[in-house]
Amino acid sequence: MRTLWILGFAVLTVSPVLAQRVPPGGGPGGPGAEALRQQVMMRFLQAYRTQAGLTPEQDRRFTEVLRRSMDQRRDLQQRQQQLWQALEGQMRPGVAANPDSVTKLLDAIVAQQAALVEQTRSEQREYAQFLNPVQRGQLVLMTERLQQQVQDLIRRRQEIRQGGRMQPGRMMPDTMPEPELPL
Repeated sequence: MRTLWILGFAVLTVSPVLAQRVPPGGGPGGPGAEALRQQVMMRFLQAYRTQAGLTPEQDRRFTEVLRRSMDQRRDLQQRQQQLWQALEGQMRPGVAANPDSVTKLLDAIVAQQAALVEQTRSEQREYAQFLNPVQRGQLVLMTERLQQQVQDLIRRRQEIRQGGRMQPGRMMPDTMPEPELPL
């Protein structure tokens, strides 16, 4: 059941890694996806309500803001995923990339990342109107922990499907080795 909840949250947030691995028709807009989103939303709300001790008014406002912001975030992340896929299409091994297209895609990816950051800022401003700082901190930590669990689950499933190794030429930006920085 825990795996279902984590996978449901991944569908809810449509992370770029998950969106590339979802088969056509079985993804975020596929049959049953809305029911799964609703189930995940309700479980997340209940867990947060319990931990944060929300009043009925806080709960009502939180639910309203969360639903709206998740829809907006999902749209932004879907657009970002399209951009990453287009960039990956340009960067295929053995095929010359179009420098103008790559430049436009990189600029659009950066703009999309900025839009996601602004979305987070906007959400925090709204939450600050009715949640205290501790409640907001609890929300941020719960969300971050859940996203880490989703990413770990996705990586493990990818490794299992690929026999424990990455396929050549298919490294996603969040799975690429991080460069070592001089100290």
